[in-house]
Order: sequence, then structure tokens, then C-alpha cells
Amino acid sequence: MNLRHRMWGFAVILLLAAHFLVIAWFWWQGSSALFRGMAAGSMLALGRLFGLLAVSGILLQFMLIGRAVWIERLFGLDKLTRVHAWNGYATFGFVLAHPLFITLAYADFVRANPLRQFVHLVTGDASLLAAAIAVILLIGVVLLSIAIVRRRLKYETWYYAHLLTYAVVGLAFFHQLPLGGDFLQSGVFTAYWYGLYIFVFGNVLLFRFAKPVRQSWTQRFRVSGIVPETHDTNSVMIEGSNVSRFRALPGQFFILRFLQKGFWWQEHPFSLSAIPEGNRLRFTIKQSGDFTSAIPNLRPGTRVIVDGPYGVFTADPTPGKKYAFIAGGVGITPIRPLIEQIAPSNDAVLVYGSKTSDDIIFRKELDHLSSRYRFPLHYVISHEPEHPGEKGTIDADKLSRLVPDIADREAYLCGPPPMLASLRKALRELGVSPGRIHFEKFSF
Repeated sequence: MNLRHRMWGFAVILLLAAHFLVIAWFWWQGSSALFRGMAAGSMLALGRLFGLLAVSGILLQFMLIGRAVWIERLFGLDKLTRVHAWNGYATFGFVLAHPLFITLAYADFVRANPLRQFVHLVTGDASLLAAAIAVILLIGVVLLSIAIVRRRLKYETWYYAHLLTYAVVGLAFFHQLPLGGDFLQSGVFTAYWYGLYIFVFGNVLLFRFAKPVRQSWTQRFRVSGIVPETHDTNSVMIEGSNVSRFRALPGQFFILRFLQKGFWWQEHPFSLSAIPEGNRLRFTIKQSGDFTSAIPNLRPGTRVIVDGPYGVFTADPTPGKKYAFIAGGVGITPIRPLIEQIAPSNDAVLVYGSKTSDDIIFRKELDHLSSRYRFPLHYVISHEPEHPGEKGTIDADKLSRLVPDIADREAYLCGPPPMLASLRKALRELGVSPGRIHFEKFSF
């Protein structure tokens, strides 16, 4: 990432910090007097603050995964997705704290049992009932997001459960404006809050929905063919008009929705596995679930909604720079176009880990590129004892032997999450600075 991108990224972070300062200022203006009385007043003031932070956190969630190009190009969708997860848990805490503190405050005011007071509040006002429903829905979404539960879910179940957050925001909006004490006391804050909703959902509508539909309508993408690469991996060829408009870079990915029965209701991210040529894009997909296992059933001519490109897993072929590309399994897909971009003008080496020789994807292409551009290519096979070459997993010992000068190289990694974690540790042990280790990690 260049200096200009870093400066813009820092500016976005400052803007977010300024937003929370604005919230704190307006909250203090409307609620500071409550701290001068009894304890119930302090609880009410804090309950209001937690409510503001809860809604701000939910709106931030939409911005983080709304695919706004101006944010994604600064940070990368994988990093935004990880922040989305962390922010989700913090927001959930505010969501629970808000009704708890409000209920305790009002129960103390009237000397009532907190549970009875909660029931009285919820049943006595439609907007409070809406807020209670929103909390219940959000609890369900968070429970499905906990790692131990998430691993047992299909991607589709998890994805569609997350769509309930749209209902949560609608119910929260219905509750907040008529009852929010901070809003009722400040027309400026009310206008700011309306503007916040408009800004967030304007970005979501534009980038998550309108942009991919417009791109696909004007460029008319269709499946042009399916090419088997290994026994469980296939390349999907997609053709459309004016593909060059995308300005897609090697290492980037697109989010695809195939408009065919059995496919149209799902969308999934897939990396480019070749530098775009003419009006064709190639995506190589390993069979790892119900959706990807059905890829061979795609029919030529099927319309495709293509959203992208996304990702900052890109390389700049700067003269004099040396590169090490390390891939595992289907992680070769973004590496394959990257090395074709870099190897003609820079010193490059590729280390590719695979279970067996038959599982190596693009073997003929990689051998051809290695011969043409004269870069070292090492296959490391983990589940084939009779393999004559490198065997086992890619670790620090192998890397130090296969790439002795790896500390002087830019390292690009792609593979399963456990492999990425071990490789990053190995590279740091070998003296590669964190700023020279490039990777993108996706898991739902």
C-alpha cells in the first residue's frame, strides 16, 4: 500500500473518531444533568449513551461489509470483514447494556421490580416493543456468529441469518427517534442522525446492489465454459463486453452470482486465476461444499452478476524488488496471475504445497511460466510418500533451504487459514518484516 493510500486510510479513521466525538458531545449536552441527581439518573444517562453507541456500531457494520469501493481500496475487504467481526461483539455488548440500564433506571425511579418494569415498558409502547424484538433478533444473529456454532453451519444459513440485521436497524430507527432524549433536545443532532442513516444506506444501496446490477446489465456477463483442472477443481470462464473497464489487477477477486436454478440465490467471492484477456475472466473453484460442488453443472450461456474487483492482494513490479510466492492447495488461484505479472521483470520464486501430485492445480501452466521466465518452482507434496521431490509441509526449514534469501523478498501467501498462520510465523522467524508479508484471509 503506497503512502497516498495510507494517508487516506488514516483520514477515514480520523473521520470515524470524529463521529464518535460528535455523539459523545451531543449525549453530554442532553444527559449530563442526569448525573447530578440520584443513581437512577446516572444509569439513565449511561443507558442513553449505550443506545447511541449500539446504533452507531450497527451502522458501522453495514459500512464495513457494504463493499463501498472508496473504503475497500484503502483497507481490503478481508481486513474490513475481520473488523466487522470485532465490532459486532462490541456492538452486541452495547445493545444488551442499553435496555438493562434503562430498565434499572426506571425501576429505581418508581421503586418497582426490574423485571416487572421491563414488561411494563415493552407492553406499554409500540416503539419499545420494536426495540425488544430488535434485541432478540440480534441475539440470534450473534449466537450464529460464535465460532463454535458457525463452524457447524452452512455458509447459506449463516449468510441469510445475517440479513436479519436489516430488520434490526429498521426496528431500532422506529424506536429511537420518538423516544431518544438526546434527539428530542437537539434538532441539530436529529438532523445529524438522519444524515448518518442516509449516508450509510446510500453507500450500501449504491455499492452493494446498484453497482453490480448495472455492471452486469451493461456488460452482459455469461458463462462461456467449464474447464476441469483436477479431480475436484474447475475453472469457470466468464465472458462479457468491455471487461477492460474493470481494470482488474492480478490477485484481486470478484463476487459472483450465477443466474441459474440452484445457484441464483447465493453469491460467493472467487479470485481471478488468470490475467484478464480480451473479454474473458477466469475463476478457478475447488469443490468444498454444496455450492462449489455443483459448479460443473453450470450451463454455458448462464447470465452472471459480477461484482468487483475487490482486494489489495496485489503487487507492484518495481525494478530491483525480489518476490517469494507461497501457495497451498487452491490458494494458487490468485498467485498464478501474480507470478505471471511479476516474473517477466523481477526475481521471483514459487513454492507450492499440495496433498498429492494429482492435486496440483495449473501444473502445465506453472511449469511453462517457470521455463519461460526462468524462475525457481518448488512443489511440496504432503500426502505422497513416493514423491521424488520435496515432501511434507512448507515450514521455516524448507523455506530457508529453498529460498535462502527470503528475508530480502516480498512474500505473498495464499492458502488455508492454519497454513497462513504457520507461514507468517515462519517468515518472521526467517527475518521477513511484517510489512513485507502480504496475504488476504477469508472465512465466514
